[in-house]
Amino acid sequence: MNRSISRSSEDRKRKSGRLVWFAAVIILVASAAFGQVLNQHEEPKAADFSQTGSTKQEIRGAVKVTVQADKPRGFLPPRGLGVFSSVGDNQLMDPIMPQILQSSRVTTLRYPGGAYADNYHWSTYKPTKWQGTDQLGYYASQNDFGNFVHLVDQIGTAVITVNYGSSLDGTGGGTLQEAAAWVAYAMGDPANTKPIGKDSTGHDWQTIGYWAGLRASQPLASDDGLNFLRIGLPNPVLIKYWEVGNEAYKNGYYGGQGTEEDLHAAYPKDPKDNEKQRRKNANLSPDAYGNNLLQYIKTMKAVDGRIKVGASLDIPLAGDWNTSGDWVQDPITTKWVEAKGTGLGGPQKNFDGSRLGPERSQDCGQGDRFRFSPLVHGRNNRGLRLEGHRQQGTLLKTQDELPKIMAGLLDLFQKYCGQNMQNMQLLVTEFGITPWIKVNDEIVSALLAADAYATLVEDGAANIDWAELHKNGFLNDENKPGPAYFAPQLIRQMANLNDKIVTAASSNALLAVHASLRNDGSVGVMFINKDPKNNATVKVTVTGASLAAKGTRFDFGKSNPASQYAVAGVPADGLGNSFTVIVPSYTITDLVIPKAQ
Repeated sequence: MNRSISRSSEDRKRKSGRLVWFAAVIILVASAAFGQVLNQHEEPKAADFSQTGSTKQEIRGAVKVTVQADKPRGFLPPRGLGVFSSVGDNQLMDPIMPQILQSSRVTTLRYPGGAYADNYHWSTYKPTKWQGTDQLGYYASQNDFGNFVHLVDQIGTAVITVNYGSSLDGTGGGTLQEAAAWVAYAMGDPANTKPIGKDSTGHDWQTIGYWAGLRASQPLASDDGLNFLRIGLPNPVLIKYWEVGNEAYKNGYYGGQGTEEDLHAAYPKDPKDNEKQRRKNANLSPDAYGNNLLQYIKTMKAVDGRIKVGASLDIPLAGDWNTSGDWVQDPITTKWVEAKGTGLGGPQKNFDGSRLGPERSQDCGQGDRFRFSPLVHGRNNRGLRLEGHRQQGTLLKTQDELPKIMAGLLDLFQKYCGQNMQNMQLLVTEFGITPWIKVNDEIVSALLAADAYATLVEDGAANIDWAELHKNGFLNDENKPGPAYFAPQLIRQMANLNDKIVTAASSNALLAVHASLRNDGSVGVMFINKDPKNNATVKVTVTGASLAAKGTRFDFGKSNPASQYAVAGVPADGLGNSFTVIVPSYTITDLVIPKAQ
């Protein structure tokens, strides 16, 4: 089956609003002690995240850049740089894929995909029929979870989205036990006899050891249908982040056709009746999702308490959305509707409908007592769309709009969780350029991806996934790298995993800058020239570290192509704590400067 056909089922599910720039899937989890937290500033405001200088349409004259190596903003998390992978991707299991992903320097894959997740069944590798019809989503033949584990084992780890939308037999919504059994397969001990139990349909999900034993065993000579899960891996896969469902707000509760599978309410025989039968159905509501979410968390963490289980969020409203009270625009009808927290009540209420006062704020982010998160169920249609007719505007959205979203989330965490906001984590499990937006210069995807990855890390995200592996300029169908492929590679040239990300600022918004203090005492600086025509003369001042005059330089851009799968470094001199560097137009330039001897 060719690629265009293989993706048609998934594409039908993702209609308008599928991929505004930062996609609707964001998850919140309780953070570990050594984890990226969202409390990077004492008083979170949008201005805290903005780089200095006003927006200009071109670079003229010198650009001043300051790097404060002794003022950390966070660190590069081990699971930070990721990419969205899909069970419908025909190239996902190509033999060369581990080598390609290792070269890209990504460490995390999201699986099994977006809309796929809510009709995907990991233990059978068979989908539920789509929304009561006879349609089945396309699965590539080798993309089952057993094969996926072999891939992940060679590149890092994964973020898993468990099925919230459909039960194994397709008669109702997703079940807690199916999700728990998935955790058991990935994380369990074959000797563990603890039962998982029967789900709401009566299906017996055996014990933790049953699934872990399948993982540890070798395939049978005569396949009983489970050989794809027998992968000879006695050790746990150690997947930390698990998300309950994908984009639940698209399930039809707000009207329209509903583009996300959710059998917590039955589908009519004629899809044209979806609006009448499913709109405002209590079983599809944010409150229903929230109550179910708490049960998922409890059941999944009972299998392994080390995992973090998160909720699927919509992106917040653009601009000063936190001042809009309890009303947002319906993503389908564009009418203004009452906002609900995705599953955990509204921004003013706890999951059980009571108002969340100071006496309840201690419940935020406390593992199984994960009570409240300020999730917006609905979308302002302005969202964060990329404007294809104005590529500079596209590239400036990392500074113009993303900081407002991050600051808005922080404001809500502070408002409703108080000091316990430090126990919250945020993962951006899809971001990219909207597929139907025409971008005239393909290098734009690299500039945007590098800036967005780095900005989100600075603002506290624990994982960021480009959407997707074989789309949006990452890889093509022949596994040749597109420009976006080199964005995580260049970030890893700037900073190694767990290196401190430090404060950096530019006097011109068309020259973004990010920096790190590496564990060996060197400083890495990434410059991103978003001007399509003008080179940037950059006057750099670094404080808080004593640096050598010689280092290494990496360039990737319109006039600086990569060599196959790698951006090569070259020696650079004339550096130190104060120097001038030329950054070509539409180019990402990294400098790695050792500490002075």
